[in-house]
Amino acid sequence: MKRQVKVIMFLAVYFLVLTGFVDASNQDIESRFAESDKLIYKVSANGIPSGHIEWEYLGRREIDGQAVDVLSVSSDTKIFAFLDLTSKERVYLHSTTHLPLKVERDVVMFGRKELIEEFYDQEQGLVSIKRTPSKKEEEVLRQDKPIHNILALLYFFPQDVDLEKSEWMVFNLPTQKIRIKMIRERELKVGKEKKETYFLIGRGAKRFSLWLDKKYRIPLRIEFIFPLGKITIVKQEQVLSKP
Repeated sequence: MKRQVKVIMFLAVYFLVLTGFVDASNQDIESRFAESDKLIYKVSANGIPSGHIEWEYLGRREIDGQAVDVLSVSSDTKIFAFLDLTSKERVYLHSTTHLPLKVERDVVMFGRKELIEEFYDQEQGLVSIKRTPSKKEEEVLRQDKPIHNILALLYFFPQDVDLEKSEWMVFNLPTQKIRIKMIRERELKVGKEKKETYFLIGRGAKRFSLWLDKKYRIPLRIEFIFPLGKITIVKQEQVLSKP
């Protein structure tokens, strides 16, 4: 009898997946946008408004026979009068592992435009980088697997990673390794609301602090520490535009 019940439950779940009521492979990335089309963040440097960052979910596509979730991110920042940066990027994440397969970057820094393509070979542990214009040949980097992209890692922190208090986690980026540790759960005031978050710290080329929404694991606040001060990125209220 118990075996029959298990079989029936399995068939029920399988049917729901097939009919679209449960989309197990897609609910992680898309669900983090909740009812909005975009995730919008304001950037400030030492408390001075310095620009914005916008994320948008573009849907599911296919690259080399692999299903990917496509995200776009646009930023316009001017920090400490030393960094004038505008960029538009597309990040292609494997629909199951959510690891990057490709990143396209259209960057304008101090009026100079550069197109950058990054190709992640997760099986071989390689990242190929093409720049336009450039006199250099394609750059190939080798890194331990799996290889993460810093944007996707911070803004769409893996759901399957257990956040154990005070334990360092190591993540491989194309050019470095970073360590991230969950310090504690804490409340964070976002606008007029109070949100339950995981508070994490990170160590790598830059030090940072990260407040993750407990439900969706998207950042509500990120702080980067630099010699000249602190850059703060804060999530704004949802833009409710989905039906």
